[in-house]
Amino acid sequence: MTTLAVPVLDAIGRLLTPAEYDALPANPRREFVDGLVRMMATPIFGHQFVSHALRRALDDQCPKDLLVTGEIEVRLADLQRRVPDVLVVRAAGVTWRTGRVLPDQVVLAVEIVSPGSESTDRVDKPIEYARAGIRHFWRIEVESSVVVHAFRLGSGRAYVQAGVFRVGDTITVSGLDWVSVPVNDLTGEG
Repeated sequence: MTTLAVPVLDAIGRLLTPAEYDALPANPRREFVDGLVRMMATPIFGHQFVSHALRRALDDQCPKDLLVTGEIEVRLADLQRRVPDVLVVRAAGVTWRTGRVLPDQVVLAVEIVSPGSESTDRVDKPIEYARAGIRHFWRIEVESSVVVHAFRLGSGRAYVQAGVFRVGDTITVSGLDWVSVPVNDLTGEG
């Protein structure tokens, strides 16, 4: 009898070393938290619509030295890797083959809350991003209406509220002076 060895492409639920995790094939639906490989929540349609609309809006306004992307891994620490829904990163050092970035390359990280990601997006990720020094973080709620909660890094590596934007508002945040996004554009009503 012949036995075929099939490589494990994903190690969801397993504890790995950083080197073992880095050797896995890329997967934007997977994160590495405290050395444990976790599957991310499946996004709902509203999440996907808002993600694409926000990426388009930011890309239209983005200075040439910045890039807008989504679902690229941020290496927060050896045992901590997250995949924000939308990212604005410094273009310097990014190539076509870049699969992960460091926190100092990230200008803005955005999480869009979906069923199954509520506490991770509202509690865990903001703390982790702030500790890593990511200057701007937005959390977007899509439950009944689109609401954008904008934060900026304050003293002590913690976020402070920079604004709450609802339908009818335009997202403008100090420190991201190039950004002016009507919330309506994220709802399909723009």
